[in-house]
Amino acid sequence: MSTSTLPGPDSASFAPLADWHEHDQHSHVVQFYADDAFLIDGLSRFIGTALGGGDAAIVIATKTHRDALFERLRDRGFDVPRAIEQGRYLPLDATETLSRFMRTGLPDARRFCDVIGDAFAQARTAAEGEHPRIVAFGEMVALLWEQGRPEAALQLEQLWNDSARIHSFSLRCAYPLKAFNRHEHGELFLKICHEHSAVIPGESYTGVENNDERLRIISHLQQRAEALETEKAEYKKVEQALRENEARLRQAKADLESAVQQRTAALRRLSAQVMSTQDSERRRIARELHDSLGQYLAGLKLNVNLLRQVPRNAQLWAEAEELLEQCIAEVRTLSYLLHPPMMDEVGLASAAQWHVEGFGQRSGLKVSLDTAENLERLPDAVELALFRALQEALSNVHRHSGASVVDVRILRDAEQVILEVRDNGRGIPRELLLRLNDGGSSAGVGLAGMRERVRELGGELGIESDPTGSLLRITIPVAVDATQLVSNND
Repeated sequence: MSTSTLPGPDSASFAPLADWHEHDQHSHVVQFYADDAFLIDGLSRFIGTALGGGDAAIVIATKTHRDALFERLRDRGFDVPRAIEQGRYLPLDATETLSRFMRTGLPDARRFCDVIGDAFAQARTAAEGEHPRIVAFGEMVALLWEQGRPEAALQLEQLWNDSARIHSFSLRCAYPLKAFNRHEHGELFLKICHEHSAVIPGESYTGVENNDERLRIISHLQQRAEALETEKAEYKKVEQALRENEARLRQAKADLESAVQQRTAALRRLSAQVMSTQDSERRRIARELHDSLGQYLAGLKLNVNLLRQVPRNAQLWAEAEELLEQCIAEVRTLSYLLHPPMMDEVGLASAAQWHVEGFGQRSGLKVSLDTAENLERLPDAVELALFRALQEALSNVHRHSGASVVDVRILRDAEQVILEVRDNGRGIPRELLLRLNDGGSSAGVGLAGMRERVRELGGELGIESDPTGSLLRITIPVAVDATQLVSNND
C-alpha cells in the first residue's frame, strides 16, 4: 500500500511494535538492517509464521539470503523441502526475476504484473484453508539501489503498491543501512519510507523492548540530527573560507607572477642600460685619455726630443717636469674616480671626503659632508654601494637639479647605516617622483643600478622632493660588533 500516518500525541507509544511479523493482509513493510543475521532472523519469523499456519510464502532474494533463510527455517523445525514441493514456499532468484520485467533500465509495469501475477496465482493455489494468506519478501529494490538506480527502485516500490490493489498479500522489502551512508541519500530515503505502510528500523532500535528506552533513543537521535545540522552549517562556513582563501591565493600568485614579470623586464632594461653606460663610460675615459693625458704625453715627448738637442735648457726641463706632474695627476684622478684606493685603506668616510671635495672643485657647487664621529669600517659591499650611490647622486644633482648647495650626511646607529644627499634645486615633478620611487622605467640607469645595489644588501632607497629641493635617502641594515659599541660608549 502507500503510506500510513504517524501515531498522534495521544498514542500509547511513539515506537513501532516489536512483533514485526504481525501485519495485515495489505501491508507493505520495509526493513532496514545492518547485519544479515538480523534480517534472516526477522524473515524466519515472518515466513515461518505463514508456513506454520498453512499459508503460502514467496521469497524473491539473493542466493545468499535464500540459503540462509532455508537453514534458519529448518533449524526452527519447518520442513522446507516439503513446503517447496507443495508449492506453498516459492524461493525465487532476485536478479533473474528482475531481468524478466526490466526494460531500458526501468521496470515495465505490464511485464511486472505478468511475472508477479503468475507467482501469486501459484502460491494461492497451493495455500491451505478457506481464506489462504500469502506473504512475500523481495529485495529486488535493494539490488536496483545497489546498482545506482534509485528512481528504478522507487518505481518498483510503486508497482508493488499497485499490485496490492489486485492481489491480497503481506509484503516485506529490505535494504541494508550501509546503502544510505551519504547526506544526499536523505531525500530518497524518505521517499522510500513514504512508499511503505510501515518501517522496521535497524536492529539497534528494534532490540529495545521498553517503550521508555525507545523514547530515550528517539530523543538521542533527534539530538544527533540537530548536532549534525550544526556541523553541516559549520562545515559550509569552513568550506566557504577555504574557497575564499583559494581565491586569495590565486590572486596572490597572479600578483606575484606579474611582479616577477615586471621585475624581469626591469632587469632586462637595466642590463641593456648598463651595457650602454659601460660603452659611454669607456668612450668618456678614452676621450679624457686622448684629450688630456694624451696631449700632456705628446708635449712631454716633444720636450724630451728638444732636450736631446739642448740638454742644458732649464726652461725645457721645467716644462717637461710640469707636464709629467699633470700626467700623474690625470692618471690619479681617473684611477680614483674608478675606485678610490683610500676606501680600501681607510674606509668610506675618507673616500667620501675626497670625492666631495673634488666634485665641488670640478662642478662649482658648494658641497658639504657630515659623517658620524668615529664612523667604523663597514662591510666592503656596503661601503662600495654607498660610495657609488654618492657618486651617482652628486652627478644627478649637477646635471638635473640646478642646485647651488648640496649637503651630504653619512649616519650610523646600532642597526643601520644611512646616506642622505640633499640639494636646494628646483625639485622633481610629482608624477616623475612617483615613478622613480616605484622603480619604474622612468628611472635612469644610474638610479636603477643604485636601487639594485641597495636592494641586494637588504636596504631601501627613497626620494623626497618639493619646489625647494630634493632628498635622496639610502638605508642599509648593518650588524654591529659588540666590542665596537663598548669602545664607542667609553
